[in-house]
Amino acid sequence: MKIKALLTAAILSAVIVIAPFAQSEPVFVTESLNNYALGYMSWGVKHMGLDVLQKNLEKKGNLPEVKVAVIDSGINTGNKYVKNRYSNDGYNFINNNTDINDTQYHGTMVSGIIADCTSSNVKVMPLKVNGESGSGKLSDVNRAIYYAIEHNADVINMSLSAVDSKHTLTILDDAIDEAVSKGIVVVVAAGNQASDTADRYPANKENVLTITSVDSSDKIGENANTGSDVDFALPGVLILAPYKRFMMVDSGTSLAAPHAAAAAALLKSWCKHLNQDQVVDILKQYTVDLGDKGFDNTYGWGMINLAGFNVNATPPDPVTEPATEPTEATTEPSPEPTEPAPEPTTEPAEPTEPTTEPLPEPSTEPTTEPATVPSTAPLVIGDVNFDGTVDVFDAVMIQMYAAETITFDDSQAFVADVNNDGYIDVLDAMDIQKFTADKLKQFIKIA
Repeated sequence: MKIKALLTAAILSAVIVIAPFAQSEPVFVTESLNNYALGYMSWGVKHMGLDVLQKNLEKKGNLPEVKVAVIDSGINTGNKYVKNRYSNDGYNFINNNTDINDTQYHGTMVSGIIADCTSSNVKVMPLKVNGESGSGKLSDVNRAIYYAIEHNADVINMSLSAVDSKHTLTILDDAIDEAVSKGIVVVVAAGNQASDTADRYPANKENVLTITSVDSSDKIGENANTGSDVDFALPGVLILAPYKRFMMVDSGTSLAAPHAAAAAALLKSWCKHLNQDQVVDILKQYTVDLGDKGFDNTYGWGMINLAGFNVNATPPDPVTEPATEPTEATTEPSPEPTEPAPEPTTEPAEPTEPTTEPLPEPSTEPTTEPATVPSTAPLVIGDVNFDGTVDVFDAVMIQMYAAETITFDDSQAFVADVNNDGYIDVLDAMDIQKFTADKLKQFIKIA
């Protein structure tokens, strides 16, 4: 066991300021895609076979509630993409109250990806540790992990990281160890500094799932961290996710991590008592190798694809850890569900400590980390031919599509539904014509 008291004041005063992945505007300003008329929000859902697994689990039925604790900036409960997909036991560790409102946007994006990737039995538990600036304290993260344990989380997602180039940070170790010992799957983003995960905490901790990002061609994301700590490389480039009240296309390992958390949550939906080792074993069995054969320091084990997972297979037996040497009457599992509720109010709460993740615009920290931007052009609603402008040619293409003389790929279909009513038709072409006539300039938003 590591002793928290050994942390020095110098370590506790380290600050990580989290900046947005890219300085961009929301993609959508009106309705949602929740009817999936044009597919899932994230291309990662199908890429990982999570759509197939969802359907198979739903057919099987009787799915238990599975909670994914998202330790982040909270959640925007007014965003319809996450409606009915969060639990009622979220908590704000900054103000020590139940106000889980996301005053930034990051937690909403992460939560929305988990909701998009999973069936409705999976609920997000929003645990707010980061404020409007996107930064916070590791002591609050520590409290949030213990809170997740006490409130029966099945998975914990931490799309956050702190500089740990001297490998001295240990403040979360005990909490993470306890979570894992209780069967909780702990997922962490690798970070976006184009460097080694060994220098980021808690990504460099051995018993977490460290996730880096790839694009839709399974190429490593721009500025995504790599190294021997990486377990899997998952969708994290140009991911469409909820943003404040709307949606945004963005990139980063913070968006890759919730894809892993979602995969773990679906496996827990199949068998609630799976522990982290069992989940990882299954994920490895359903992983497409990327990069060098077998494990490598860029992609870890590779890309998860659970489309072929057999939901009718016999689940493994629960793992029971003997408390000590087996003695005569050892049938009772040690009664630890009423564990201490270490929300340590005595934790060093003073200085600003490292916290969250997204793309680091080098800010108040003396660091040479490069700013991260999407590796390909952003999507523009209405720009069907992807030439960077919304014009009459886009309207003509939509009319041709409506007349069934041409077909669109998924990206074209997404940007073509200009009025966001779930259909691609002449009304979308008319909106573009109005826009080009300078009457609705404010309608089109660029990501």
